[in-house]
Amino acid sequence: MTHRVAALALAAIPLTAAPALADQPGRTATATSGLSVGLADAGIYVSIGNDRRRGYGRHHGRTNHWNQPRWEVRQMRRDAIRRCAGAIKRQGYRFGYRDIDIDDDVRARQIGPRGFRVRFDEVEFEGRRRDFERHVSCTVRRGQVVSVDGLPRPGRRGHHYRDDRRWDHDYGRLRGGRYDD
Repeated sequence: MTHRVAALALAAIPLTAAPALADQPGRTATATSGLSVGLADAGIYVSIGNDRRRGYGRHHGRTNHWNQPRWEVRQMRRDAIRRCAGAIKRQGYRFGYRDIDIDDDVRARQIGPRGFRVRFDEVEFEGRRRDFERHVSCTVRRGQVVSVDGLPRPGRRGHHYRDDRRWDHDYGRLRGGRYDD
């Protein structure tokens, strides 16, 4: 019996030091710091510090950089993809395309706490004469579509459009790459 009493007395020494170590400012203790003494039928375990993950569910800690859980990010991603697809279809109809087909090959990357950059790899724009397949990207911020890039513009075929410097629309002569006045 004396061996057990002596072992428990030695194990009691850290119990008196534990409150002093826990109250020191600037000192952090991990959850693995502990002392275990066991003899036959008697045993004692002392742990200094706290385990921050204890007491939470098994999915706790699975958040992104902006402290959002996975289910919330999935919900925002779905909403961003839906909003971008609607904006692409509206813009396509405004440009005069009759049918816009969006494939399922979509990539969405989070760029802020409520912002996404969405890329559609194959969007088919069907006009009266031609069909166009383009990669279209879209930016969503705070639930609103900010920009849509990659839409085919109507009337931009060949070299007879307004922005082309090689063609003189006034049927004048080109001198040094500039129009005659």
